Amino acid sequence: MSTGMFLLGFAIGIISVLVLITLHELGHCLVAKLSGAYVYEFAIGFGPRILTIKGKETWVTIRAFPLGGFCSIASDKVDPPSYREDVEVPKERQMDYIKRWKKLLFLIFGPLMNLFIAIFIFTTIFAVTKAKTDDMSYFGQKFQTDAVAEKLITDKERKDLNDETIVIDQSYAIWGWKLINKQEDKEEVLFNNIDDSNPDLNCPKINEADSLKAANYSTIVYNFIDNLTKLKNENDLDNKEDLHIMFSYKKVDKYTGFALNGYQQIKTTDYSTTEMYSKTQLAVGIMAPTRYYSSGGKAYLAGWEETFKQSFSILKSFGSIFTKGFKNLAGPVGIATQTANMMGTPRTFFTYIAMLSANLFVLNMLIIPPLDGYKTVELLIEMIMRKDLSKKYKIWVYSTGAVLMLALFIGVTLMDLFR
Repeated sequence: MSTGMFLLGFAIGIISVLVLITLHELGHCLVAKLSGAYVYEFAIGFGPRILTIKGKETWVTIRAFPLGGFCSIASDKVDPPSYREDVEVPKERQMDYIKRWKKLLFLIFGPLMNLFIAIFIFTTIFAVTKAKTDDMSYFGQKFQTDAVAEKLITDKERKDLNDETIVIDQSYAIWGWKLINKQEDKEEVLFNNIDDSNPDLNCPKINEADSLKAANYSTIVYNFIDNLTKLKNENDLDNKEDLHIMFSYKKVDKYTGFALNGYQQIKTTDYSTTEMYSKTQLAVGIMAPTRYYSSGGKAYLAGWEETFKQSFSILKSFGSIFTKGFKNLAGPVGIATQTANMMGTPRTFFTYIAMLSANLFVLNMLIIPPLDGYKTVELLIEMIMRKDLSKKYKIWVYSTGAVLMLALFIGVTLMDLFR
């Protein structure tokens, strides 16, 4: 990627994060106004104001640093902005005196806006394309063009069907593989899970030869990764002079993964030539497949499933702080950088934006002060108790939480800058 394209992608990443946060704050703002609360300002960004649009009540401002936003609402507990001190707000329009159930809607509607955005993008993409790309849990695999697996299976199919125009795709699923080292007077079998002719090697199988359904990609790829790594470490492949690999496979239905007629029995390729496969490049050239849906309805429902799957993926990243530090987390700078790398296709870009929005939903609903999730739990407790928690307690909790969140933000941002 050129420097110019990276900078463009980075700028689009910053704008994307700003839009998602702005829509989040818009959710808060709309519910506040519908509840009768007085909204001083709806701010896009932080820092000094560079543009102000003065409405009858609410001022919409654009600020210098496009890394967030906020909604300023009248309250007894918070002083009004210095530039709105002349406004007299009656108590019934201050957030403190709004009914608690309306406050609850105010708190949760910001995160819900992010959830709605994620659902809309995921379901639209899935329903229109009826597919999900790069699905590790789907059967089969894609092939890298001109890699050894693609070449051998293509050669086998063209030879068997006497058709030089055949081009293979992910419907040809790998069932097993065999690796040998050719020597002058013999062949040394290093790995074989195609059949049971080398039981002493105890090779884990991808699939049984008589199975009619293809294994998922995760099973296939880790069978290669784990066993090729083991072979390299235990069999000193660097000193093997002439490695050759072959594959067994079946052609399967792209929706179900079951073997098609004529492919109930495994087919086996020839061995690779020395030029096709070498001890320095052990990879076979497979990639995660695309999951296909037989109808738009099924794809639409899968979009909902993907939304919630991506929503909770951020919890794994937070959990990894205790084992791997900050390296699995990204702040605004890291997110913008990642967005720059997701500009390849519209689908890739919008899928990434949907994932970010889903993550923002869960992030904001975490029960950590001063996030919306904690405020929601606090309000529910007050609704049950029918009285406010002590002011001293709230000051201590929110101050501590704000310091911890600021420290986390700074730590993650520094990691982003040093990556």
